[in-house]
Amino acid sequence: MKILITGFNPFGEESINPAFEAVKLLPETIEAAQIVKLEIPTEFKKAGKVLQEGIEINQPDVVVCVGQAGGRSAITPEKVAINLMDGRIPDNAGYQPFDTPVQEDGPTAYFSSLPVKAMVEAIREDGIPSFLSYTAGTYVCNY
Repeated sequence: MKILITGFNPFGEESINPAFEAVKLLPETIEAAQIVKLEIPTEFKKAGKVLQEGIEINQPDVVVCVGQAGGRSAITPEKVAINLMDGRIPDNAGYQPFDTPVQEDGPTAYFSSLPVKAMVEAIREDGIPSFLSYTAGTYVCNY
């Protein structure tokens, strides 16, 4: 099995992004699964392309996208990705979309098929704070 795990590069005034820093600390294998790490640019117009290329090149069985949510003190699996870009600050390329769909012809939202509530419970059972998040928001990580 091959797992592609992504994290974003630093954005805004930050010099690091804790999400990718955590991804970098993962071992190369976990219980016989090969771990492939990929840094994603915090740019609306590049993030999806880099992720798609990473999937095409690596042909993973599973993709896990890790993001930073400032102020949260827990792991928060996402239930919904909304089809909307709306940057409160410009991305690393200076682009700041306003009420712009990610996919013009796409649905309003994409619901996870993963058992996210069970995932939250399993994370908690391991003694790690966790709660369910219903959206990743409208910044680049939603893209």
